[in-house]
Amino acid sequence: MSQKHIKILEKPKGRRFVISDIHGCSKTFKALVGNKMQLTKDDHLFLLGDYIDKGIDSAGVIDYILYLKENGYKVFPLMGNHELNLLEASQEYNERMFRLFLKINKCKGIVDEQLKIKPHYLAFFESLPYYYELEDYHLVHAGFDFRNEKPFQNYKAMLEIRRFQADTELLKGKKIIHGHTPTNLTDIQKSITNNAVVIPLDNGCVYTKPHKILDYKQLGNLCSLNLDSLELILQKNVE
Repeated sequence: MSQKHIKILEKPKGRRFVISDIHGCSKTFKALVGNKMQLTKDDHLFLLGDYIDKGIDSAGVIDYILYLKENGYKVFPLMGNHELNLLEASQEYNERMFRLFLKINKCKGIVDEQLKIKPHYLAFFESLPYYYELEDYHLVHAGFDFRNEKPFQNYKAMLEIRRFQADTELLKGKKIIHGHTPTNLTDIQKSITNNAVVIPLDNGCVYTKPHKILDYKQLGNLCSLNLDSLELILQKNVE
């Protein structure tokens, strides 16, 4: 397993972008990165986990991340709870239960005929850290549990927590960018406009139809935030 915490304190020549919760929406991801953002090799692209499940092309999302990295783009992916769930299920579930897990979560293409995670995907999952610390930001999948004595070592919370209160003393002037919890677009925009200490970035890209709980009319975008200008770039789901 990789380092859980990685510091990247030097800024790139280009821009710094963050995207969260792609969830198998490979076409939407490519449209955002290639067309809307026009990512260059001078930029840094941080990805906040949950590349797989829910959408129709989990394998395609990871393939595109690996393609970018192999072709000289500076991409920094994080662990999400869905990646860890897959790793744990592959090790702990019996064959019947794992097949059901894969079907429910739409993980087609991630495993081989023997139900083993394909080697290049396994290496990718096992390489993922839990958070990046930048000069001015903490980037994490779900957030930090500041009720915990050591919030920056509570890795379970980093993947699962919802609705946390930031401790500005511990943050020392840095902001938190996180995903994990689908958030209405107006609330994401408000947090950016208000220069909030905590900025959510998951707009529930996969939610494009009526939902029992969520307001799908406020969801359905994959969001990219420029960390330097705080410009929010949106790509509607095109799957």
